[in-house]
Amino acid sequence: MVQNKAVVKSVLSGDTVILRGKPKANGPPAERLLALNNVQAPRLGNKDKEDEPFAFASREFLRKTLVGKEVIFVPEYTVGTGNPPREYGTIQLQDGTDVAQLGIKEGWLKVREGGKRGDAEGEDKLENLRNLEEEARSSAKGIWGDKQKGQRTVKHNLTEDSKAFLNKYKGKQLDAIIEQVRDASTFRVLVMANPQEHQMLSLQLSGVKAPVVRRDIPDQPDVVEPYGEEAKYFVESRLLQRGVKVILEGVAQAGNPTFVGSVIHPAGNIAEALLSQGLAKCVDWSITLVTGGPTKLRNAERVAKEQKLRLWKDFVTKEKTSESEFDAVVVKVVTGDTIIVRNTKSGQEKKVQFSSIKQAPRGAGSSVPGAGSKSKDVKEVGYQFEAREYLRKRLIGKQVHVIIDYVKPAQDGFEEKECATIKVSDSNIAQQLVERGLASVIRHRKDDENRSQAYDQLMIAETKAQEAQKGIHSTKEQPIVRITDASENTTKARQFLTFLKRTGRVAGVVDHVANASRLFIWIPKENCRLTFVLAGVRAPRVARSAGEKSEPFAEEGARYVSNKVLQRDIEIEVENVDKTGGFVGSLFVNGENLSVSLLQAGYAYIHEYSANESNYANQLFSAERIAKGNKKGVWAQYDEEAEKEATQEKEQAVSATPNREYIDIIVSEVIDGGRFYVQVLNDQAKKLETLMSEFADHHSKHTEPSVPKPRNGELVSAKFTEDDSWYRAKVRKANAKGVEVFYVDYGNSETVPLSRIRALPQKFSTLPHQAQEATLSFVKAPSKDEDYGVEALERLQQLAAGKQLVANVDSRDGGALSLTLFDPAHSTSADASINYDVVRDGFGHVIAKTRYAGGNQDIIKSLQDALADAKRERLGMFEFGDNTPSDD
Repeated sequence: MVQNKAVVKSVLSGDTVILRGKPKANGPPAERLLALNNVQAPRLGNKDKEDEPFAFASREFLRKTLVGKEVIFVPEYTVGTGNPPREYGTIQLQDGTDVAQLGIKEGWLKVREGGKRGDAEGEDKLENLRNLEEEARSSAKGIWGDKQKGQRTVKHNLTEDSKAFLNKYKGKQLDAIIEQVRDASTFRVLVMANPQEHQMLSLQLSGVKAPVVRRDIPDQPDVVEPYGEEAKYFVESRLLQRGVKVILEGVAQAGNPTFVGSVIHPAGNIAEALLSQGLAKCVDWSITLVTGGPTKLRNAERVAKEQKLRLWKDFVTKEKTSESEFDAVVVKVVTGDTIIVRNTKSGQEKKVQFSSIKQAPRGAGSSVPGAGSKSKDVKEVGYQFEAREYLRKRLIGKQVHVIIDYVKPAQDGFEEKECATIKVSDSNIAQQLVERGLASVIRHRKDDENRSQAYDQLMIAETKAQEAQKGIHSTKEQPIVRITDASENTTKARQFLTFLKRTGRVAGVVDHVANASRLFIWIPKENCRLTFVLAGVRAPRVARSAGEKSEPFAEEGARYVSNKVLQRDIEIEVENVDKTGGFVGSLFVNGENLSVSLLQAGYAYIHEYSANESNYANQLFSAERIAKGNKKGVWAQYDEEAEKEATQEKEQAVSATPNREYIDIIVSEVIDGGRFYVQVLNDQAKKLETLMSEFADHHSKHTEPSVPKPRNGELVSAKFTEDDSWYRAKVRKANAKGVEVFYVDYGNSETVPLSRIRALPQKFSTLPHQAQEATLSFVKAPSKDEDYGVEALERLQQLAAGKQLVANVDSRDGGALSLTLFDPAHSTSADASINYDVVRDGFGHVIAKTRYAGGNQDIIKSLQDALADAKRERLGMFEFGDNTPSDD
């Protein structure tokens, strides 16, 4: 007999196998059906008949012994004319072990007496098999054991609801055997949830689709897509009749149930292997179900694309340019899925739409006013308003990273759109919109590569939003936003005037900038929109039509204001209404008076009458003088000689004022609403800059000895937590929890672990400590632990922290300075001090009776006026009435 070699493709029963030859260039390898001669295994059942006892165990013995291994076989005779025909013969392992003898010996086969005997040698082999069978029988091995233990129940069709079955086992790793590979991504699987009860299932790999291979199906034509046979062979050679883990993740077809899930082999995930070889493609509808997420599958597919393997042989990679990925600042939110960004390098502005999502649909009967138009009252139904507001709060003025994914060509009257993934740090803004139910995901065609780079994450986010019934997926009625146009006419405006004046500063959002001094503002608390005119200034007029010409610096001024306040959270103080229904007053962004900034930048003139009537007259006139001196904007041609003499006289008058000792300082740390630390800007400050540079260089090159037990008051080097840099510090307290240190040059303190403490080199200890404790003169602010203490601290931080200021030293008490602080960009008049602003905002009382009050009566009087105004308007800590302590 001629010996042949082949690989065992599959095992049909405990005595019959399918052998596979070597692969062929033009198709799958040849196959042979071979049954073991002279032996017989229990018969496996089917959907109409149960297994014989031990049939599955017998099959499993042979499967584990042979599948995937190369064997030596000798065909002896053929029975029937099937395709392929059934052959009988012998099979040996590579070490020469006869498989029939092995099966008999282990009790999984019995001798078949009806087979062909052959010559005397064949009779001897048969006798040997009988002897082995008798030994197995006497030892109760295999099929000779307890038949009840050898019986299993197998369901060839699912008898319970597919969704119920999925919910029972979803996400669990189930023992299974791949019984049939229909094509590379569709299998017939035997799931063994427990040893005695098995279930046959149809399973599609989640997240992937391989080329179709369909043959010999009644009433259907044969279909074999390109690379289908190769992909099928790839999977069969690795998975067919292998023991695997199956994770059920979804149901593809509910009627005749086909499940989707992952197949995990000890060697890895077959879906990833298929994708990396270009034998399958990712599919969107099920990739979001993949356990562990879709990232690995997408990465595997990307490798095949880059190498142009098989299905991707014609794939063209998109070329990346400097314009396709860049950092930018968001300058405007257009809609719930479109924004305008400014490239941080080129300064170019670009409108971009979020990739692969579309904004929430507008509800029936909704209407939106034109940007900045004087519209009638607005009723907006749906989630578009909420989406725009979310984007505004999240993005306006923030730096983002823009990745242009694709360009949507102009069509149906719509302009061409660049579609991008927008990230803040590592957060995908489109994904956050979808998670909140404020946008939906576009379903792209399966061959459409123009999609978001994070498309899978968007699909997952939408599924979560649907399950949680958020936003557009909610079963509740859509929200309705009603906004009143408070500036529709003068009569309507006056209805709002009293309230807005009484409230003081009112929070709002700038919707549109008409010109530098005329804006349109939404007031959330009142749900109204109004026209707002900056008091005290007049800005150059912007052209209203194409044939009209803008005044000089009008467009620059409008752009300046837009960059500062468009769609930002602001505050307004309303003074009056004009004859057209516009509200006149002051606007503040981050505590900064826009009128003052506009004048100082040279994009507006003082409006003499309204400026004199303004509470901020001194700041306005001072800002215009600065712009004149710097010849900015509209003052580019200004001749300052005419005003120089008056300016010098004013400076001399200020210098001659009693008790005036002006110093330049920087507020380095704020302790509470009235206490802080300063650095005086003198020669020692310059020495500190040199010292810190040398200090950093020293610590980068040398390792100072640690301080095992730092003592209170000891000077050390401490590594600041926020920037991981070394600074001079004094130990305040050391214990098991850490070391509390005070940074002697800056005034701040923190607790650090002992590992961040080093000995201070002697050469760095000679420069005097640069942080000097100071208080606001004539002001008593609440401490952090008192009511309004935190608000007072935050207000002083806004006004002074980190800024270069001018300070008048009113006194020195035990090393602490009592200071009146001025912003040099504004004025050094009594009512232009930071002390004044703290009191005027309702965060401080006035201390008039002090030993250094003499000569400062003008400042004290100004502070007392500010205090009276704060009490009257119930600002800050006076919001519930006057709580003035006794004067000390």
